[in-house]
Amino acid sequence: MNEVVLEKKFELGELLDLRVLGEPLRNLADMIGIQIRIYDLAGKELFDTGGEIHFCQVVHQADMEDQICRSVREKLITQPLTGSSAAQILAVCGSRYTVLPITHQFDLLGRVVLGPYQDHGIADSRLSAIAAQYRIDSAKFISAYKKLPNPSPEQIKKIARFNSKILDAFVFINTKRLLTSLMHLELMMQSKDRIFKEVEKEMQSTPEDQREIEKYKKMF
Repeated sequence: MNEVVLEKKFELGELLDLRVLGEPLRNLADMIGIQIRIYDLAGKELFDTGGEIHFCQVVHQADMEDQICRSVREKLITQPLTGSSAAQILAVCGSRYTVLPITHQFDLLGRVVLGPYQDHGIADSRLSAIAAQYRIDSAKFISAYKKLPNPSPEQIKKIARFNSKILDAFVFINTKRLLTSLMHLELMMQSKDRIFKEVEKEMQSTPEDQREIEKYKKMF
């Protein structure tokens, strides 16, 4: 058996069947009220539970919207992740996110982002200062912010653990399935090579025989 097959590294997009995984993640997002997104190692968004977030709409109307959103996105997709530990990110606009690593056999494959949600216990004075900094109407900003989910730190931990268990299971199962398929294909190719070698031995080595063998090889 070719060791290259057994050591094959898959990309996250190959390991998550989002047609199957999407429904339970959307149901979870609806239940907890927190958006869930999945990114691969390159920062490409593979999945988003979607839904309109009023707070984000208010931020998008700000004069400095590009600066705010660029800063938040950069933090979400570049935050260093170690082991299986989640990272907490406080965005410049005051919202908070939890970022979870997606790994297989200690290799980082991508990340899950939970959020935005409220920074637990943030004061109105702090929100007013943020609104002033980015030239957003303070009353509108605070009102929209308080419509964000406001889970406790313990609730976030439970949600993060649940997400990790779901994704770990999908990654493990699909890695095993893809490796099995590759090994099966490898065995088929090895069998094909043995057959052609036997045929070449039995057939006379005339130009016509060789042309016939090459023709059959091209069919595989």
